[in-house]
Amino acid sequence: MKIKLKMFTLAVLCLFFIYLVMPWGSSPTVFADDDGNGSTIAGVNVKGLDQKEIEKLLNEAVNEWTSEEIRVTGGGTELLIDPSKLEFDIPSTIKEYQTLTDKAWYAFWESERVVQIPLKVKDRGDIESEVAAVATWDTDETYNQLISQASYLMKHEVEATVNDLEAFNSERLALSIREIPTNAYGVDEIVSKLDGIILNPGDEFSLNNATLENATRVNSETLNYVSSLLYDAVLQTEFEILERHQGYEIPTSIELGKEAYVNSNLNLDFKFLNNTDYAVKIHATVDGNSVKIDITSNTKKNEVSVRVNKEILSPRIIYRYSSDLPVGHQQLIQEGSEGYRVIVYRTISGNGRTEEQKVSRDYYPPVNEIILKSSKTPETGTSSQTTNTTDPNLEIDMDGDGLPDIEVPNEDYDESTAPTYDKGGNTITP
Repeated sequence: MKIKLKMFTLAVLCLFFIYLVMPWGSSPTVFADDDGNGSTIAGVNVKGLDQKEIEKLLNEAVNEWTSEEIRVTGGGTELLIDPSKLEFDIPSTIKEYQTLTDKAWYAFWESERVVQIPLKVKDRGDIESEVAAVATWDTDETYNQLISQASYLMKHEVEATVNDLEAFNSERLALSIREIPTNAYGVDEIVSKLDGIILNPGDEFSLNNATLENATRVNSETLNYVSSLLYDAVLQTEFEILERHQGYEIPTSIELGKEAYVNSNLNLDFKFLNNTDYAVKIHATVDGNSVKIDITSNTKKNEVSVRVNKEILSPRIIYRYSSDLPVGHQQLIQEGSEGYRVIVYRTISGNGRTEEQKVSRDYYPPVNEIILKSSKTPETGTSSQTTNTTDPNLEIDMDGDGLPDIEVPNEDYDESTAPTYDKGGNTITP
């Protein structure tokens, strides 16, 4: 009985001893045999160094690592993080290292314990919020990966965990389809660059930046066609339009007021901002002889409608006079055509509110009709022979083209009631 009691007591003491010397807990610390490499903190070898030496070495390593930005990429999105927003707690890390490597007085026979531990680091800025702003990323997994790499002073490139992008195809926000103009070429090249672009909340889109890089087979007709098509789709969303230009001529391939003229040489661009709190995806495809652009997301909070007000502006009739034409003859120099004043409105409805926005105001001036008439007047009197004479008042040449340039209304044209316009298309009231 006494022997059994002694054996039981010895076993308990052995278990207690094992408990004292074993590293219990879920610490990220890695223990290894002393293979000559020594213990490390964030990959920095600190074997045999005292506290001050370790602190100096780690400070140098942290300063060097934080001199380069952290680049987080995934799903076509890139985010640059300022490493100064991370706080490295070196004293606390050294204390943990000493706790793990110090030997108990009764374990004098043990060899030096080798450990590999990370630096204690925390976010003292808004890094997690910056990561969360990218709606296509899994915030927790991406943020934890960033902190983990920082704690070991690893590479500055962090691969984000991307959510299932198919979720962003569930709700259609806008759709625009137009036939490809006959004089446009390189359409496939531009469309392929647009297809699949994801815009996170706060992202700004520039058509020139997105499509012109390495574009070699594209002409201006294609750029303006695709730009107008995309503008038509953007009008159907809540996005803020930052830059859009009207063309010089009345468009034929798209509705008035929905064109967007671009020219990189003149620094004319089409830009808009995703000012919503959800990410969107642009789809662009060539379907037969047409291009289809639609914008989708995983959510749709509001309904958007577009209204276009169009006012027709009548042309004026301009008479010019020439002594080269026989008496009583006239010649049509330029046919007239109507102009337009166009205002585009967008109405956003949802959550019990309705907001109407004036998006744009365009002016397409009318083309005046120009008629060339003879300046000769017939001779009055009894003589059967006529003498070619000209009215000295018709010798006015305003534009220097060698022809009198006087505006004279015809019988059907009432000068007193005819509207006149300024350069902005506004009616001038006498």
